[in-house]
Amino acid sequence: MKRTQSKAQPSLLRELNTRQVLSAIQSCGPLSRAEITRQTGISGPTVTRTVSALIEANLLEEGDLKQSPLGRPGRVLSLASKKVAVLGAVVEPQRCELVSAGLDGQIHADSVRSFVTPGGYGDLVKMFAKQVRLVSHERQTNMLGLGISVPGLLNRWEKRTLVSPNLHQTDGKQLGADLQRELGLDTMIVQESHALCLAEQIYGAAQDTPDFAMLDISGGLGLGVVTGGRSLLGRSGLAGELGHITVELNGRRCGCGNLGCLETVASDAALAVAISERLGRTLTIDDIVTAVQSGELKADAEFQRMLQYLAVGIGVVINVFNPQKLFIHGRAFDADPRLFDRLLELTRQRTLPPSLADCEIIRARGNKRQGAIAAIIQQLTGMGDQ
Repeated sequence: MKRTQSKAQPSLLRELNTRQVLSAIQSCGPLSRAEITRQTGISGPTVTRTVSALIEANLLEEGDLKQSPLGRPGRVLSLASKKVAVLGAVVEPQRCELVSAGLDGQIHADSVRSFVTPGGYGDLVKMFAKQVRLVSHERQTNMLGLGISVPGLLNRWEKRTLVSPNLHQTDGKQLGADLQRELGLDTMIVQESHALCLAEQIYGAAQDTPDFAMLDISGGLGLGVVTGGRSLLGRSGLAGELGHITVELNGRRCGCGNLGCLETVASDAALAVAISERLGRTLTIDDIVTAVQSGELKADAEFQRMLQYLAVGIGVVINVFNPQKLFIHGRAFDADPRLFDRLLELTRQRTLPPSLADCEIIRARGNKRQGAIAAIIQQLTGMGDQ
């Protein structure tokens, strides 16, 4: 039988070569063409063609000459950051943020904008569009795309928020698609726990960790799981809603409508509600951290209750997923460094010893800003999960 060669093969090889070159530079930093060849195993002529295409596409920038111990000096190549930029949006129940960064992921400190989350969806779109235009004008840079981190149940295929228990104005909405139409920018929207996983994978302490979990205890309680280097998303991208398992049959009503969800007792937001109710005035988690640090506030009972329930949630994650590392993202532990040690002790009481022995529990280094930036960079460069 005569064999026929797939017409898609050259295109596929170009895509694979492109991903390898970009991945090498992302992992190692600026590299010369010769160094890229050694890092990737791709032939020199192919590296040259691939690099030329990436420079033309504004994804790579050429820098200074670098002396090579094996031959002539060559110009180093880095992810573009001088002439182009990307934007990252973080949507949360109380406040939203917008930042810009180069394709190297370095956030521009002077670009950070924060505003109170509008109560209406239309106002949310308008406010982000306004801030994007202002940042783009101020930086005088070609913006390539916008990454968005959102809470709630995000359908991975439709890019639609099905329901957001703590941000109901986004229920049923496609924020990424709506901002893309409004701004004419490529967008990539990701659920906030998955954004945190991306941030830790690319910029944090999970760069060489193929199996890890991320617990986000800030606005609610979300779970992201990475196994074999890839995110565990479930059929529709809804995997990881640990915060909505019932732990108190007659507990506080959750934003999802259920009673006694884990996030109503084991999150920064839950802690703030409990302390505010006792004091008879509204405090944010930032207010609480500051007051505890200064000695103005004692909240041992509220902290202990939160930690006990959080230890239950951590035990579930470790027993079920057996991660190498478990990252925890939240502000409560900033109040007192002893709180995290107390959590680890409580976790030991709630977790199978062999599973716990395999897992390192640490605080997350990354944040949702970085996750939103990483998401759009992956979208633009084709380096994300396929």
